[in-house]
Amino acid sequence: MSVVTIGEVVVDWISTEIGTDFTDARDFVRSLGGNASNVAIGLARLGVPVSLIGKRGDDPHGKYLDSVLQKEKVDLKDLIVDHGSPTAQCFVFRHQREEYSFFNWPRPNASHLLLEDEVKEESIAAAEFLHATGISLTIAPRRHAVIKAFKIAKRLGVPISFDAGFPTGEDREAREFALTALKTADIVKVNLSELEFWADALEQENKSQEKTLSSHGITPNKPLSATIVDPLDSSSRKASEEVIQLGKKLSSFLNGEKSSPGPHLIVTLGAYGSLLITRDSMDVFAPALPAEAISELGAGDAFIAGMIAELLAFAKQNGKSAAEGDGHMTADFLSDLKEADWRRVLTVANAVGALSTRSMTAWEGLPTQEELSLLVKTVA
Repeated sequence: MSVVTIGEVVVDWISTEIGTDFTDARDFVRSLGGNASNVAIGLARLGVPVSLIGKRGDDPHGKYLDSVLQKEKVDLKDLIVDHGSPTAQCFVFRHQREEYSFFNWPRPNASHLLLEDEVKEESIAAAEFLHATGISLTIAPRRHAVIKAFKIAKRLGVPISFDAGFPTGEDREAREFALTALKTADIVKVNLSELEFWADALEQENKSQEKTLSSHGITPNKPLSATIVDPLDSSSRKASEEVIQLGKKLSSFLNGEKSSPGPHLIVTLGAYGSLLITRDSMDVFAPALPAEAISELGAGDAFIAGMIAELLAFAKQNGKSAAEGDGHMTADFLSDLKEADWRRVLTVANAVGALSTRSMTAWEGLPTQEELSLLVKTVA
C-alpha cells in the first residue's frame, strides 16, 4: 500500500539572484521540481511508501529526474517515458518578499502529455491516499488524466488530497476542471490568496446558477493576491475572524450538496500557521513553527506531505489503515478525527513546511522523520 501522487515532474532551473527575470538572470541551480515529485519525496523521507504517476522525456533531463527520485525511494513504475517529447523544465525567478515568477519550457512537454489511458485503475486501487494540484489541471490532455484518477479514487473510496493552487489566467475549461477537483476531494488546501480567489469564484457561480439555473463557467474578477495582510488576530495570535469566516464561506460552497459531502478545507497562512475548516464548520488553528528560511519554494508541497503522513499515522493507530483493518482503507476515517487530532496534523504539516525552507530548492530541505520529531517536540 502507498500514497499516489499524480501531476508535474519537472527540472527546475532556479535563479540564484534575487530580483532578476529571464532577460538578465545569469546563474541557475538545477533541481528536481514539480508538485507530484516534491510531495512524493516529502512522503518518502517520512517513511511513507509512495508512487508517482507522470511523464518525462527520454533525454538527459528525464534521466536526471529518475536518478533523484530513485535515490529518494519513490516508486517509478507509473512514471512513463515519452520517447517523442522533451522533459518539462521550469525557470524560477525569486523577487522581493518571497514572491516567485515561473517560465515553463518547452510547450508542450512530456509532463503535459499524460493521457487518460495511461492512468490505470490498479495503480490507484491499492492506494491509501491520492494527491494532485490545480496546476496539473491547466493543460490538456493531462487535466483529463488527473480527473480520471480522481474519479477512480472517489468510486473506490480512496482519500483524495487536492492543492487548489491555480493561476488566474487559465481558460474557462481549466477552471471548471479545477472546480470538479475541489468538489471531489476529501481534503482541499489553499493559501490565503487562493482562499479569496476560490471564495469569489464560487460566489459568482452560485449567483449565476440562481439567475439562469445553469452555470456559464467560473470567471472570478479577483486577482490571485491576498488582500488580507495580517491573517492573525492581534490579541489571541490565532487566525482572525475575517479569515475564519472566509474559510467557512468557501467550505459552505464546497459542501453545498447534502448527497455528496464536500472536503475538509485547510488554509495555509505561511509564516503565521494554518487553519482547518471541517465539513461540519469546526475551525482549528495551529501556529507556525520556527525556521531559519532560505527559500519558501515548495513549502506548500512539503506541508501536504506532512499532512498526509500524519493522517496515515492516525489511521494506523486507530485501526483504520489497510494494514490494520480489513484491507481497504477509505476516506471515512477522516470523520473520526477530533479537534486535538486535527491540531496535531496541522502542527506536523507546519513543521514539515518550515523545515523544507532550509534549502533554495523545493525538495532538498525536506525532513526525515527524525528531524521532524525533534522540531515537533519543541511544541508538544
